[in-house]
Amino acid sequence: GPPRTKMRLTSLKGVFVGSGSEGLQQPEVVTEILSLAGTAPTELNVLYIGTPTYEKAQSRENQTKLLAAAGCSVTHLKTTLAGDCTAVEMEEACAAANIIVVSGGNTLYGIDRWRATGLDRQLKAAGERGALLCGGSAGAICWFDGGHSDSGDPDTYISSAAAPAPAGADEATTFAEGGVAAQWDYVRCPGLGFLPGLCCPHFDKTQSNGVLRAHDFDEMMLRHPGERGVCIDHFAALIVDGARYRVLSLPGKPGSVLGGAFSEARAGLPGVWVKEVAGGEVKTWLSPAARPPG
Repeated sequence: GPPRTKMRLTSLKGVFVGSGSEGLQQPEVVTEILSLAGTAPTELNVLYIGTPTYEKAQSRENQTKLLAAAGCSVTHLKTTLAGDCTAVEMEEACAAANIIVVSGGNTLYGIDRWRATGLDRQLKAAGERGALLCGGSAGAICWFDGGHSDSGDPDTYISSAAAPAPAGADEATTFAEGGVAAQWDYVRCPGLGFLPGLCCPHFDKTQSNGVLRAHDFDEMMLRHPGERGVCIDHFAALIVDGARYRVLSLPGKPGSVLGGAFSEARAGLPGVWVKEVAGGEVKTWLSPAARPPG
């Protein structure tokens, strides 16, 4: 459906990473989160929301251990099963949070659960209060109007919430060169709409379906020509501080930015690209340039 403009945040602080478990295990990402929070780590409450992974314990450990090691207090709010938490517990957890970390995983499932439980409204209230909103993969998509998602990948979902979490619950699958492509398609997944645009994490990766996300995203943009695309490489992060934003390119990691052009072979540095449709064509430019060239 159309973006829920009533959910838009007028000012927002956040760190949005191209990958979930891998991204949140990078010390440089955690340094950015703590810097943006602007308070001594021992005074910071981190609220971890693992709904997109169906509360998988290993995902929680991967995506909070560096924040905990820095001295932050970490709380896990479970919302996957009916009865996991009361409305009051949800409200209190969000109200106490200085930093909210949403896991990678199945974005579609997470958004559905948050709307069903009212967590979407509590997250908005936290963002309006100035809580720092963070996450990678699904945890990046969820804050935007929508995104380019692998929620159709069977490795990211389970038949029932009581079943064991899927093996690939917290990170994007990877296509094995010379292997057989899995039969699934990327989907446009709705987000909370706090930020405008369609977010594409893992922009430079080819997942188990054998399709490079960057190529598929251009086709998605043509189907949604009124929207802006925000494309985050697997090892890049978009850092938003109100009206200001910048890009973190993780050192020593592969990425798609090679001499200002897109490298399919990931022979460049990690970066963030912006896309818009004009005249029936997808225009692409490198962030943090404020506008397309020419």
